[in-house]
Amino acid sequence: MVEAATFNESPYSPDEVRGMLTAGRQRAWLALGEGQVVGFVIGFVTHGLRGRCWEIDLLAVLPAWRGHGLATRLIRAASAHGARLAPRARAVIADDNSASRHAFERAGFRPAPEMCDLQIRRLTGLHLRSPLTLGVTVHEATRAAELSHWLPGLQALPQSAELSVIVAEQHGDLAGYAELIQVETLLYRGVWIESLVAHSRPARAALVRETTNRALVAGLDEVGAMVPDKDRAARQALRSAGFRSLGTFQWLVAELPLPGLASLPGGGLRSVLPGQGGGGLGV
Repeated sequence: MVEAATFNESPYSPDEVRGMLTAGRQRAWLALGEGQVVGFVIGFVTHGLRGRCWEIDLLAVLPAWRGHGLATRLIRAASAHGARLAPRARAVIADDNSASRHAFERAGFRPAPEMCDLQIRRLTGLHLRSPLTLGVTVHEATRAAELSHWLPGLQALPQSAELSVIVAEQHGDLAGYAELIQVETLLYRGVWIESLVAHSRPARAALVRETTNRALVAGLDEVGAMVPDKDRAARQALRSAGFRSLGTFQWLVAELPLPGLASLPGGGLRSVLPGQGGGGLGV
């Protein structure tokens, strides 16, 4: 009910959502008021080249229950759990979503300096595309040394089933890489392009095409990326591949644990998964 009244974008049935929350990597925290769910937040861990990160993916409060600090309490409840799993947290906020921005800032998050263009490619109805024939090949990275030109401090590739790093070679030379994180949320199953770096337009195009093909083979719904405004080359490569912009967004980031979280009363911070019963964030 809360998702339908706020985002209204989830393609999954209640049973499917229950399965995703009980068997998957996602965790949910609920705000309860007058015997019903009036808000929720979803969080999960991702593994990237910079290490583990706690992702605050969805935050929603029913309109009639806003203005009481529930969103901030939900964020802090989820972040308390995330601090046991990752050293940092982040969330994506639309530029015009001042209410969510203020809730995250009150919780202890801070905006990243750059604004980004959120690019999405829906995969429904698409078919595999043949590799480019411009002297560019793409393969899975197997050693940190393959990324040393761009990431000289990287000692080893993180081991995670959700992380894939692909490398482009052009005429036998390393020409770029893409860091891909497979995610499952209440809105979609897809691939997140965490980073896209290349020396040339053909290499960049080949990396984007390979990413899309991999997502199609895996039966996923979409591919997405947060592209910094200054990275015009990446934005053009994505647009040329059929991606579309959802608008201007910004990262909200925080080191974990959040300041002062340990001093909060423990009784008000509880996670609730469907089927478990119990409480939530009382109001």
